Amino acid sequence: MNKYTQRLFDEWKQHGKIIISIDYDDTIFAWKLDNKKDIVRTIKLAQLAKETGAYIVIFTASDPERHKEIQEYCEDIKLPIDSINCNPVELPYGKNGKIYYNINLCDRSGLTEALNTLEEAMYQYRSYQQQQKQVTDVA
Repeated sequence: MNKYTQRLFDEWKQHGKIIISIDYDDTIFAWKLDNKKDIVRTIKLAQLAKETGAYIVIFTASDPERHKEIQEYCEDIKLPIDSINCNPVELPYGKNGKIYYNINLCDRSGLTEALNTLEEAMYQYRSYQQQQKQVTDVA
């Protein structure tokens, strides 16, 4: 496991939930790029991460007037989001213009690498959850 995957996995274990920020245009919604495969993968991994224990924040440069459209689109694709451009929970940091996230999924910043990191850390965390459940069931 590389150091970024290990860090994300450790944060998931420590908090039981992580914060995933996801760009909107060309990351989960086709806008200018022909990247349907990346969009489908991003949506599927985000849905599974939400089920596993993650807050989903849409982190977009879109005008606030588009937020209703974004919210409705996410509902249509069955991606429950917790917020748009703001922290999903009260935090002691991330209050001055930049939200806090454990991982950022964006077509402009290494989407493939971030998806690989999320996928590996998520499956490691799901395995960890299963092991914890087995220990609890035995006790």
